[in-house]
Amino acid sequence: MDIRERGGVVVNTTRITIRPENRKELFQTISSLLSPIRGERGCLDYRFYQEAGDENSFVMIGEWETRDACDQHLQSDDFAILLASMMILGGRPNIDFKLLSPVAGIETAIGTRTWYH
Repeated sequence: MDIRERGGVVVNTTRITIRPENRKELFQTISSLLSPIRGERGCLDYRFYQEAGDENSFVMIGEWETRDACDQHLQSDDFAILLASMMILGGRPNIDFKLLSPVAGIETAIGTRTWYH
């Protein structure tokens, strides 16, 4: 059974809004950190998105095998660099960090519903 099927995935999201003149620097920082972060123990995926309709707002979504793996990431040098860069490039920082967890019993509820296309 895949870890996603067991509902054990831990997801963290980070939203940042930056000053327009700092977009290039943010992209360079993010691109240099994505591979090392994706290589961290327990990382299932780590993605970077631009928000639709706002070219200066971005969201990063990380998926982790366990809460411990996510916590280790939050204590890592890579995350410290990422956070410091976001604060510097954002001017007045608008950083929103959330840790999401699965909804208990959702698989059962989904399995009993009929979905129409």
